[in-house]
Amino acid sequence: MTKLKLNTESKAWIAYDAGNSAFATTIVAAFFPIFYTEFWSSGVDGTVATSYYTFTITISNLVLLFSAPIIGSITDLSRTTKRLFTSFTMISIFFVALLFTLELGDWFLALIFFGIANYCFSAGNILYDKMLVQIAPQSQLTRISSLGFAFGYLGGGMLFLVNAIMTLYPESFGLADASEAIRWSFIMVSIWWSLFLIPIAIHFKDRGIALHKKSLIKESTFKVFLTLRNISEYKNAFLFLLAFFLYIDGVHTVMYLASTFAINIGLESSAVIIGLILVQFVAFPATLIWSKISAKHGDRSVINFCIIVYIGIVVYSTTLSSAAEFYILAAGVGSVQGGIQACSRSLFGKLVPEEKAGEFFGFFNTFGKAGAFIGPGLVGLFIFIFDSMTIALTPIILLFVAGGLIMLKVKEPNEITK
Repeated sequence: MTKLKLNTESKAWIAYDAGNSAFATTIVAAFFPIFYTEFWSSGVDGTVATSYYTFTITISNLVLLFSAPIIGSITDLSRTTKRLFTSFTMISIFFVALLFTLELGDWFLALIFFGIANYCFSAGNILYDKMLVQIAPQSQLTRISSLGFAFGYLGGGMLFLVNAIMTLYPESFGLADASEAIRWSFIMVSIWWSLFLIPIAIHFKDRGIALHKKSLIKESTFKVFLTLRNISEYKNAFLFLLAFFLYIDGVHTVMYLASTFAINIGLESSAVIIGLILVQFVAFPATLIWSKISAKHGDRSVINFCIIVYIGIVVYSTTLSSAAEFYILAAGVGSVQGGIQACSRSLFGKLVPEEKAGEFFGFFNTFGKAGAFIGPGLVGLFIFIFDSMTIALTPIILLFVAGGLIMLKVKEPNEITK
């Protein structure tokens, strides 16, 4: 493997992941579900509150489902990638900060603020993923994609570790209790995320021709439908998206609901926090290792192996009863989460035309989020039917299996005959 030389633009792109991963880690995976369950939804039945939470994720992802390709297509037709990316990110940062203001019982406002923040975070990621194709040559896509995820786990993990220590030992930081520490973590995430937004906002250069159209949204929507009509031209890319739609649903569902599941089986919040820290610091080196394995065996092989591990993780999760078992689960998730995410993004980047990168990464996020609402929706439905968090996780296995089988039919770029 040739030594990778990074320019300032690539470094800024990689560094940003350390900032926005704080949202995925501290907010989505840890403190929002914990604080929502134990504080904001106080007085609401636990099962009902969990269902409200899963349905909020579903609604947020459904809105993205229909808007993502159009957002990407707009940036393909106009030089607005950086402008829209920065705007979505700043809105998300703002609503994360607003969580600090909420009081006991404000579960409805908490879900509204979280839903908006989650949508804008995901919309911004469409354009962040598009940037990868523009700043990296195809031969380096997997390496740079993996560096982004790896430093995302490291940066997000470092802030989460500080927030976790604040929560476990609030008096050492001059805070009254763990609840006050969690509320301050929302402010810290907003500041941290903002700091890492600055370099990419300064150094990223929009590519392409700026087309000044009177009806950009109409033109972008037409362009999306035209691509769908000519889907046979991009058969391999859309076959990948179908597989991705299924298996990434399982990945997202595990990430979204791990904390809620652990609390519902009786684990203390401190155990959940320790488990999530494990995920971050195992994922950092693991993602870099998967990058090297991918260079030898291909992105598809890495993805399929990670799917098999995830199936084992979901099966194992149905037997959890102690903190030690949860820590083993967390280490397992950390060992494959970055690998499957980085290789999925880089493989798709190799399959799509650069001039349509925004539109196609819109589809990438559409299919990813379409899957992401099915998983939580299934979990919410099974909770209502069986009143059991353990049984509610079992349908996720089918999504991994189906995604893996379709993934076997996807061709790597070097396998596609001209």
